[in-house]
Amino acid sequence: MSKNKNRRLLSSYFFVTISISIVLYIMGAFFLLAFNAKKISNDFKEKIPITIYLKDIAKEIEIVQLQKKLNLKDYTKTVKYISKEKGAEILIEEIEENFLEFLGTNPILNSIDIYLKSDYVKSVVLDEITKQYSSISFVDEVRYDAPLVSLINENLIKIKFWVLIFASFFLIISVIIINSSIRLSIYSNRIIIKTMQLVGATRKFIRKPFISTHVYLGVIGSFISISLLSISIYYVESNFSEINLKPEIEVILGLFISILLFSIIITFICTYFATQKFLRLKIEQLY
Repeated sequence: MSKNKNRRLLSSYFFVTISISIVLYIMGAFFLLAFNAKKISNDFKEKIPITIYLKDIAKEIEIVQLQKKLNLKDYTKTVKYISKEKGAEILIEEIEENFLEFLGTNPILNSIDIYLKSDYVKSVVLDEITKQYSSISFVDEVRYDAPLVSLINENLIKIKFWVLIFASFFLIISVIIINSSIRLSIYSNRIIIKTMQLVGATRKFIRKPFISTHVYLGVIGSFISISLLSISIYYVESNFSEINLKPEIEVILGLFISILLFSIIITFICTYFATQKFLRLKIEQLY
């Protein structure tokens, strides 16, 4: 009889541990997905240039000074000068046709591409920069892809909203699943709880071993989920070279610590309230 009881107990603990590890793994994977989506979005935004076209009268020293001035700005990530000759080469490569042969002259202007930091890629900031540098005497025109910038920023707001909704949903579901698995585990020990209470054991004394056991199971579950996440990160980085999470090691470590702390806190709270429920029940309500 005791063997069957031990088998049921181990089965219950195994179910709790697996439930916790799966839920925490899904939560961690979702966080990494959301974080990486933001990173990819920022990288994309930082590749949208604002281009300053220079008149032919622009002197070399004026161009150099303008580049230095741009590099000192808070919003600047990189500045790239493109000569009219280089611009012609790029255009010929894109259209796969040498337009210089039938035009007889190079109509392309010297230009400076400014790549902004992602936080500054907003229509308001870009319009300000456009207005500021358009007034310079040797500048012909300042241009950027306004529709693309507006589209990205509008979609980002929608993405952030849905990420928040899904994150809240996953958090609620994870709490419900962990709570249910712990309640089932403690339910199998309800007779023991009531027996201990009847022989005079205090509620604190009764709760303590159950809380210790389930917090321990939560820690094991968190380590399993962290191990699975580590394997997943290694697999993704090995097979998708464009996704590089190594520079974000602090974020990943922070996520792992958060998973461990979350598992400890949630198992403690769920176990506490589950034991409280059975401690309040009368003997006839246990069956």
